[in-house]
Amino acid sequence: MIYLKIMEVLKADADQLSRRVVSDLMNRGETEYHKKYSEDIIYERVYDVYSTLSYWLDRARPKEEIYRHFRELGRKRFDDGIPLHEVIMFLMLIKRHLWLYLLEKHFFESSYELMKSLEMNNRVVLFFDRAILAASMGYEEELMKYVEVSKEQSLIGKFFRKK
Repeated sequence: MIYLKIMEVLKADADQLSRRVVSDLMNRGETEYHKKYSEDIIYERVYDVYSTLSYWLDRARPKEEIYRHFRELGRKRFDDGIPLHEVIMFLMLIKRHLWLYLLEKHFFESSYELMKSLEMNNRVVLFFDRAILAASMGYEEELMKYVEVSKEQSLIGKFFRKK
């Protein structure tokens, strides 16, 4: 089955895939805030996604679990000071490099395997769409907390300022 074959490649080559994403991320103009972190930290974050992808793609896995996990990721990246567009780019690059790698390795030996891979591609795309949505939601939730605290502090400050 094509799914199992891809998962085997992911397990075996997660390190190499992660290093490619880190290199790409660190060399892009639109990911300047990620460059404030060491490549080791970025690598760990990318590797975490690749090494757990088979877990997340399991059809028995409730999508609510994906939402919880990636909402928390969005909250953490807000706290890290990484802009939302970079959080989204991070996840998009992980998805992109996976498929580039599979194509580069001539993973699909026949047109039949290529066609079967479309089903897998749909699962991966759906997963990353959900991850991006959830990360965005978590990020926005954290942003709204910050905005509310700022409003309160501003309002309280009006009453306690010396004239």
